[in-house]
This record gives sequence, structure tokens and C-alpha cells, in this order.
Amino acid sequence: MRAPNAFGAGPACVVCHGSNDPAKSYRGLDLSTCEGILRGTTESPTRTIVIPKNPDKSILFHVLIDNRMPLGIPFFHPVDTPAINAVRDWINAGAKNDENFQKKVLPLFSAPDAFGGATSCIDCHQSFRDPPSFNEVNMTSHEAIMKGAFSRTREKEGKQGRPIVVPFDATESPLFLRLTRNRMPPGVDPGHFTNHPNILLLKRWIEQGAWCK
Repeated sequence: MRAPNAFGAGPACVVCHGSNDPAKSYRGLDLSTCEGILRGTTESPTRTIVIPKNPDKSILFHVLIDNRMPLGIPFFHPVDTPAINAVRDWINAGAKNDENFQKKVLPLFSAPDAFGGATSCIDCHQSFRDPPSFNEVNMTSHEAIMKGAFSRTREKEGKQGRPIVVPFDATESPLFLRLTRNRMPPGVDPGHFTNHPNILLLKRWIEQGAWCK
């Protein structure tokens, strides 16, 4: 957390997250100590960023591997644009397949400039096969979106797809988070591999219980 370029080209984590005082550190997140990491953000709304033994539910792990969408969007691009807010409000209202979704939300996923990038969501997410659709995410219809990620592979195993929308809770919905949460560290290339040795080391620490001693 103290070393620059530790998880990819970029500043050390503690440059922006070195204190639990929100006036000194973004979101009051202190990554300079183990206790600070486990405490999470102190600025409201507070968030736990590490779930011991569960990296898939740990925000800290995901901000190191998940790129903000669409790929190539500037780091400081606003996260409260009308399009993003429309997706947020749709999810928080229950993610229904209603007139609002069909007329105001679904068309955003096929519009190249809807979320500030140069490509549309369905350019990379238009079927249940990977390739051509990354993570088997299909965003061409309400039914397809609600099937989630890796749906085709998981169905073969008798499982449902991994949800990308959690009705009534945008803050827990990967679809919304990918539109608003930047990959860390700032400036890391979107194409930078996510199995960096230090990322795998962090993942293993979480899997083992995220102990401080």
C-alpha cells in the first residue's frame, strides 16, 4: 500500500488514502495500517472494504481489478450524469421491465456516447458467449441483463448467472458500480493484467482471514 506501482503503474495507495480523517484522506480511508484497512471508510456512508475470507465481496480487491466502464473513460469523468443517474434510479426502484426501462434505460446501453466513452455497452456485451461478449454479459434486453455474468457457463453447472443488478440497491449492483467506480491506482492502463503478483497476494491474505497479526 505504501509502494508506488505496486498494483500497476500509478502512485502508492497511501498517497490518497493515508488517514481516517476525511479532511486529509479521500473518504476517510486509511490504507497505511492493517487496522485502517479493516476499518474501511469513515466518511458517510461508511463502507467495509475487506470481507475476511471472501475477496469476491471485498471492495478493496475489486477496485484493483475492475475497470470503470466504458473502457478508456477519463478517471475524473463525472459519476452523476443523467444517464448514470437513470440507471441508478431504475435499479433503486426495483429494476423492473417497465416503460421507463424500455424507453429511457435500455436505449442507453446501445448508445456509443451514453456514459462518456466512444463505444456502447452492447459493443462488448451483446450475447451469452465469450467471445464475443466479455464475461458472457448480454445487455440487449431486460431478461438478458437479469441473467447476469457467466450465465451460459454457470447454467451448464446447474447454477444461475452471477447477478450484475441487485434490485432496489444500486450500490451493490456491479452494473452501476462499473459505471461509477474507477480502477485503482489512478492512471493504470485498462488493459493491464489483473493477476499481478501483488494483487494475488492481497487476495490470498483476504482468503486466509485478513489477519493483522
